[in-house]
Amino acid sequence: MSRRYWKSIEERDGGEDWLPADRDEFPEPLAVLPDAPGTLGRRGFLKAAGFGLAGTLAAGCQRGPVSKAIPFLNQPEEVMPGRATWYATTCGACSAACGLLVKNRDGRPIKLEGNPQHPLSRGGLCAVGQASLLGLYDRWRHRGPLKRGQPASWADVDADIVSALAAIRHRGGALRLLTGTIVSPTLSATIGRFMATFPNARHVVYDAISSSAILDAHERTHGRRALPRYHFGQAAVIAGVDADFLGTWISPVEFTRGYRDGRSLEGNPPRCSYHAQFESGLTITGTKADWRTRIAPGEEGPVLTQLAARVARRAGLAWPAGDVGMPPVPGAPLDDLAGRLWAARGASLVVSGCQDVAVQVICNFVNHLLGNYGRTIDINRPSYQRGGCDAALGELAAELAAGAVDGLLVAAANPAYDLPADLDFATLARRVDLLVSFAGSPDETAALAGYVCPDHHYLEAWSDAEPAAGCASITQPVLAPIGGTRAIVESLARWMDDARPAYELVRAHWESALFPRRIPVEPFETFWDTAVHDGAVELQVAPRESAASGTSAPLPDPVAAGAAPPEGALSLVLYPSVGQLDGRHAHNPWLQELPDPITKVTWDNCASLSPDAAASLGVREGDVVRIETGGPSPAAAALELPVYIQPGQHDRAVAIPLGYGRASTERFTRAGPHWLESQPGVGPNGLVGINAAPLIVFEGGTLRYGGRAVRIAPTGRRIELATTQRHHSIIEPRQVSSAGSRPIVREMPVSALSAQQPPPGATREGRGLWPDDHPYSGRRWGLIIDLNACTGCSACVVACQVENNIPVVGRDEVRRQREMHWLRIDRYFTDADESVDVVHQPMLCQHCANAPCETVCPVLATVHSADGLNQQVYNRCVGTRYCANNCPYKVRRFNWFTYARADAVENLVLNPDVTVRTRGVMEKCSLCAQRLLEARISARARGEPARDTDVRTACEQSCPAGAIVLGDLNDPASRVAALAKDPRYFQVLEDLNVRPGVGYLAVVRNRDADPGKAGHV
Repeated sequence: MSRRYWKSIEERDGGEDWLPADRDEFPEPLAVLPDAPGTLGRRGFLKAAGFGLAGTLAAGCQRGPVSKAIPFLNQPEEVMPGRATWYATTCGACSAACGLLVKNRDGRPIKLEGNPQHPLSRGGLCAVGQASLLGLYDRWRHRGPLKRGQPASWADVDADIVSALAAIRHRGGALRLLTGTIVSPTLSATIGRFMATFPNARHVVYDAISSSAILDAHERTHGRRALPRYHFGQAAVIAGVDADFLGTWISPVEFTRGYRDGRSLEGNPPRCSYHAQFESGLTITGTKADWRTRIAPGEEGPVLTQLAARVARRAGLAWPAGDVGMPPVPGAPLDDLAGRLWAARGASLVVSGCQDVAVQVICNFVNHLLGNYGRTIDINRPSYQRGGCDAALGELAAELAAGAVDGLLVAAANPAYDLPADLDFATLARRVDLLVSFAGSPDETAALAGYVCPDHHYLEAWSDAEPAAGCASITQPVLAPIGGTRAIVESLARWMDDARPAYELVRAHWESALFPRRIPVEPFETFWDTAVHDGAVELQVAPRESAASGTSAPLPDPVAAGAAPPEGALSLVLYPSVGQLDGRHAHNPWLQELPDPITKVTWDNCASLSPDAAASLGVREGDVVRIETGGPSPAAAALELPVYIQPGQHDRAVAIPLGYGRASTERFTRAGPHWLESQPGVGPNGLVGINAAPLIVFEGGTLRYGGRAVRIAPTGRRIELATTQRHHSIIEPRQVSSAGSRPIVREMPVSALSAQQPPPGATREGRGLWPDDHPYSGRRWGLIIDLNACTGCSACVVACQVENNIPVVGRDEVRRQREMHWLRIDRYFTDADESVDVVHQPMLCQHCANAPCETVCPVLATVHSADGLNQQVYNRCVGTRYCANNCPYKVRRFNWFTYARADAVENLVLNPDVTVRTRGVMEKCSLCAQRLLEARISARARGEPARDTDVRTACEQSCPAGAIVLGDLNDPASRVAALAKDPRYFQVLEDLNVRPGVGYLAVVRNRDADPGKAGHV
């Protein structure tokens, strides 16, 4: 596969607008620093280049302020000052409820990592889960209850609410509890007991990113409203239709690990599942597919209908009776996919994220024909991670509109923000006499509530979770509540005159309800202690009878394509972004600054258009366009967003990420000049991005995110997006002008892997221009990254940021190419017929043996260690930036400003083992040197040499796909040494002979080497 790779369209086309910025390492003149004079004289030069060299040297000799530490009077046995304590708990960042290990240092949590013993997540953790730690130290959180917007005591609030609830109960009024999906069995049981005390009460569950159609379809075909568990690791052939299961769909960490298992490339022939993806916009899942096809919004039903018809013919079933019409995708590849699915009966999987019950019924029908139920799809041990019912939400809206609701409690949801405009929840909520919110942080719904009873952050609370039947986990507090918050389960219990704390409520429910389901039989104390220590336990699941799809259920009707948008209009696609999801973490600057894995945009949402669609509209990237709909309310009529040109997107689609425009993001405009500069027309009132949720359509009893016709018109204004897609390019202009010239990433077909062929362009070390200064007679630390496993999810980026105290710089600094991430994910496109292929490549300091940065540093701030690390000595660095200019990988970062904030609470998240850098210092990846040192000290205390299996870098530990491996390259028994001998192994820019300590494994596509053949579009 000698192919041409490029990071942006400008880079591909060789336009003149990208070359100067790419060649000029430091486009900003030194005089732009805030304290530099207008003309750069001698004093200004010293301040800019060395940031006051004499002052820096003098500061090293000064004593800081004296703070006294008071030791324990009676030191707990398990606590040692300066040593970390680890706790097992459950992630509460979303309803996936992955397993966590929390690193607690001197009484404060400083790092979250995946729990390897959790049966669902198996040690992985997503970017949102990693970043959710910062929410614990958010100074904007509610510190106590509110009564009509003013601080109040819990006693006053409880008295008012209990009185109001008693009045509702006495007169038989309607009480409604509106929540997101609840995976806690204790909270669910408490809600049931609480609602049972009212004659007219109902618990309504909805998800802002809904999967209600899947549950409704299974109720129709299987007699149970359940969300199945999907076992991607057991599937040899996978077909995805509008389902980003590696990105944001239901349980991406669980699905990513299973997907990796199915493509482990182990054995002979190598194990590599075949993956076909149909989607309108480009997603993380689509970038990993062997065959990805662009379809227009609304064509999900016809695609599945055509696929079902082909599978039905192979099953000898005459379905459908009539002609289903021409397929919206090429027929020959669709025939090939149906043949692959039929050949892999019982080991195949068809999934769809479409919010259309009829489409989901056909999806169930195909899986039934293929014999997937009970194998790759488990309906008897279902998932509880999405339990929302959109139809019940519609009924609640009708009740609110009729004024038939006397009391409304809202928990784990923000309906005033994330529901469509045609439901108009904000207006309806004002008709309720009693509106109570349990929001832990200010949000749009809490602003409407008469009472706010703030819930704990999940790291402060006792709770539990059962995200899938038979998989139960404990959520335990890792520090005392920072403010005067209270767990929801305690609030509901208090209002039932039950004053037990959350710990006792959880423990009592486990003893009465979960303990009888234990595996194996053991005393309750042992069972409970094991659950708290390990974080998760397996439970028995009672067998349930269910109807078989396609037998007792009637045959489904074919689904025809929806009406095409009018002439000049496009179809809208709304989707959750990896960093923001439904907007619940919009207040988190780590996630705001995380480059989106697909668009690479930070601090904004945008309207993505295909290159051809943008050309037909006469717009280019950064142009602000007005998106108009025929919505039922002014809020849904129009919004304005900057354009982003997205290769791989369908020409009839405009894609907009959800989760932006939150009121809570106004805080960033008051957090300092370098976090966020508001741009007129992009975010009203200083908000980050625009809320696109009003454009969601509530139709047919479900929330619809795609297919709505919109018209787009340029406004004549432009905004420079804070996108990193063109930053730190390591491809030379000649490389994008000729295919196969010095490739940075490498691909190979699975057939070449079977033949033990190296990836195209792979070379091995040759003779260098200077002697070998680092022979490494002992250990040499190295890192190997499997590009075939990497999905680009960016969990490693946030994990590195948390572990190494990497600052947030804000939108304006990102625009200036000054983002500080030590680890970036380079996203490369390559042409593939009408679409594109994508390769994700994590890029970090390569820890070169012949490091070019070391030869040019005038003060020896960057030096080499005996075990293979390229080290950065911050106290020596004077900020010349010669090292960054000489680095061929562009992985060194310069601190232009003192980015650290002075907030005493938020600074508690900082890792005390890592220096907090300041202005004028160059920094980069250290391979988590603090972790290597800790492992060495621990091994020395045990009286044995340190093993590479004793330590994992932050990026390695977090990766859901297990794509990153650290180890000793000089140890033949180590895993990295074995991977370095893999036929797929290569090093980036290895012809420079800098001898990097980081290597890569090539991407393997399960298709022919020629991407133009049938089966690839």
